[in-house]
Amino acid sequence: MLLRQGNHSWKGPLVNLKHAIVAILVALTLAACGAGMQIVARVDNVVLTRQDLDQRISRIEKGFQQQAAQGLSLPSRLDIEQELVSQFIDQQLTLSLARQRGITVSDAEVNEQIERFRQQIQMGSNMSLEQAIQEQLGLPGESSPEFRLFVTYFLARQKLGATLVSEADIRKRISDEVMADTQRMVDVATVAHILVATEEEAKRVIERLDKGESFANLAKELSQDPGSAQNGGVYENVQRGQFVPEFDKAMFEDLQPGEITKTPVQTQFGWHVIRLVSRGQAPALDPAKAPAIIEQRVAQELPIEQQNAVRSLLQSERQKAIQEQRLVEPVFPTPTLAPLPTIAPLPTPTP
Repeated sequence: MLLRQGNHSWKGPLVNLKHAIVAILVALTLAACGAGMQIVARVDNVVLTRQDLDQRISRIEKGFQQQAAQGLSLPSRLDIEQELVSQFIDQQLTLSLARQRGITVSDAEVNEQIERFRQQIQMGSNMSLEQAIQEQLGLPGESSPEFRLFVTYFLARQKLGATLVSEADIRKRISDEVMADTQRMVDVATVAHILVATEEEAKRVIERLDKGESFANLAKELSQDPGSAQNGGVYENVQRGQFVPEFDKAMFEDLQPGEITKTPVQTQFGWHVIRLVSRGQAPALDPAKAPAIIEQRVAQELPIEQQNAVRSLLQSERQKAIQEQRLVEPVFPTPTLAPLPTIAPLPTPTP
């Protein structure tokens, strides 16, 4: 809106009035939320009340009861509170940053992610999604607006991470590292061994070998190494440093190709009789394996790099919000006040 006086534009008082109205509305909102309630934390105009926090803690503590019956060490109520307050602040800051950067999450995306959560929980445990929501997140349940807001936050955080660290950048870094390994030459050896439990058993193996028995047959008969026994005890293209030091020394320092250790070699796994088949140099990584390793590392490292970037951004945003007095949080480890006698369900504040 713009008023004109003569040939001049004039809007200063209107802008000030608009700011005053916004400030009054925020104050009224906080006053309404705070009437009869204790506010534990606030981010902008969104508050975490004592009642809401105690409800969440109680649900999580209920989920710990089975573990307590098994004698397992459990987090204290204060530990749970501190984690939930931190998660509340991260959630509100993330949603705020997402809005500022034009990141949106649709209802359809939320529904799809809920189904992914359901499948992951069914595959990894015997609890239901409803149980996990209540006992691990402390939220009312799958149909609650609080849980849908949490899922929105989860997806917004992923999308925010994707804007901070691109897949193309991570893929290039990993590809450069992997391809460099295909060019780097390292010491390698092909070796066979027979693993037994005692030194006396190993000495008897050496005696039988001295009498002309087949190393491969004795490995199949006697070796306690499930990874190589049925292959005649053979490991191919073992790089220096890949095995324990005592075994490594026998391969790369003590033996020549074709030789067998004259005395048993002891390691943390037992007693070994070792035969060096061959020794030489080879690429640190087989070039044929490079594409699969690149894809595997991208899948593992990209989400980690993205979430690290989000975490760093949130730390910076948290300090900024504190300085601007947009964030109020309790000082830990001093706990906030004890739970109120009556706890009624509260609507989720709209961020």
